[in-house]
Amino acid sequence: MSRNIKRSYILRKIYKVIIISVIILIVMFSLYRNSGLFYRKGIILPFSLHLNRQEIYLIKGEEFRLFVYGINKRVSFYSTNFRVAGVNFNGRVYAYRTGKAVIIAKVGKRKLKCRVKVIDLNRKRLNLRLGDTFRLRVKGPACFVRYTSSNSSVATVNIFGKVKAKRPGKTTITANVKGKHLKCVITVR
Repeated sequence: MSRNIKRSYILRKIYKVIIISVIILIVMFSLYRNSGLFYRKGIILPFSLHLNRQEIYLIKGEEFRLFVYGINKRVSFYSTNFRVAGVNFNGRVYAYRTGKAVIIAKVGKRKLKCRVKVIDLNRKRLNLRLGDTFRLRVKGPACFVRYTSSNSSVATVNIFGKVKAKRPGKTTITANVKGKHLKCVITVR
């Protein structure tokens, strides 16, 4: 009887380890797919045919110029999701609304890709009363965000974007995403 109990205990432990391993693999693969490494096929040599960026984070309304290194030929650009990000004939990318898009530069028969992620903050201005809380969110593709408050005695913000009003005054909450700074002005009354 005790052997069966030990065997079932060991089997449960093995099942737990297998389930946890599968979950970790799924999470790691999704993180890998959302990184720039997924689209990179290898090491980019200095004189090879490639775009100046493989991945761009843009704030809604922002522009960025893409260009191709290593050629002296005609390049045509187009977007896979023109509602999120558009591109003109000479590679200027326009961020229209939050989401993901891929800009493709076609050179002869080759296609070069650049992932564009357009982000925005759910609020630009916010009025709070003492003790009130509000959750700031970055709209767009999932990404790591670091929040900071310019005056933590007026309002504080935690790592999840939850703002808490402390005392009357004004402060600016900044959300940092991959070098982009999204700001929300908080007024506490």
